[in-house]
Amino acid sequence: MMVNKQQVAMLAIIGGALVFSLKLLAFLLTDSVALLSDALESIINIVASIMMLISIRIAAIPEDQNHRYGHNKAENISAFVEGFLILIAAFLIIGASVGRLFNPVELADIDLGLAISLTATCINGVLSYVLFREARRSGSIALEGDSKHLFSDVLSSIGVVVGLFIASITGWYILDPLLALLVAVIIIRMGIGVVRKASTDLMDQSSPELERRIQEVMGATGGYIEYHDIKTRKNGNNYFAEFHLCVKGDMTVRDSHRLTDGIEAELRKDFPSIQVNIHVESEDQCCSSLHRPAP
Repeated sequence: MMVNKQQVAMLAIIGGALVFSLKLLAFLLTDSVALLSDALESIINIVASIMMLISIRIAAIPEDQNHRYGHNKAENISAFVEGFLILIAAFLIIGASVGRLFNPVELADIDLGLAISLTATCINGVLSYVLFREARRSGSIALEGDSKHLFSDVLSSIGVVVGLFIASITGWYILDPLLALLVAVIIIRMGIGVVRKASTDLMDQSSPELERRIQEVMGATGGYIEYHDIKTRKNGNNYFAEFHLCVKGDMTVRDSHRLTDGIEAELRKDFPSIQVNIHVESEDQCCSSLHRPAP
């Protein structure tokens, strides 16, 4: 049975609550600030997953009179905010770690605590994979942002477990706050990446792959003089394109309409959800352009 984006988002919330409970238990058993940092990040994971679910539901609302292009950017907003939540988690970890740098403490019940933490990490790994697979299938930036967030948690948790295991053997308990600070650095890097990617769509950044495809299609199409002023953007998993197409002045409306229909049909083969706006101009409106049909 195929799951949808909302089901995957709900799974992330339930899994996040389970992971947080396990990591909190691991911290209470060991008094490790590194494991505390893991638990703090899990709180952010739960909040972010709830935001993700809300944004996916909003994005699924069909276009209406006030939102003619739909509601897909709700996912971009969710991912953008989630990036900042990731950064907040990192600074909370830093705050909890600095004091232990100058006053490291011996860790208790470390073996049991690490076993519980590893169990939580495995659950996070499975959730990250499920979210990423659905993000690739559906083109959801909200799911992609959450999957990367969880994957950063997996990587940092593995580092924490290995480091604390070494600390328990050697007695170098200062590794505990040092590892927590390293986790914070990894999380900050991931948060900046999520914010940057979400902001590109919010700012209507051009789509290089779509522009290349337009040029390929136009290069294989005849019946026009030249084209210019290409504009592209992406909204969620929907693409938008517009450009001007110059044709001979004696071309009929029916023929120009057939020409643009053919161009749109070719573009939809690679971008099924694309919306194309082609402005047809007569030859006396053509401008100097390098975008001409192949000879």
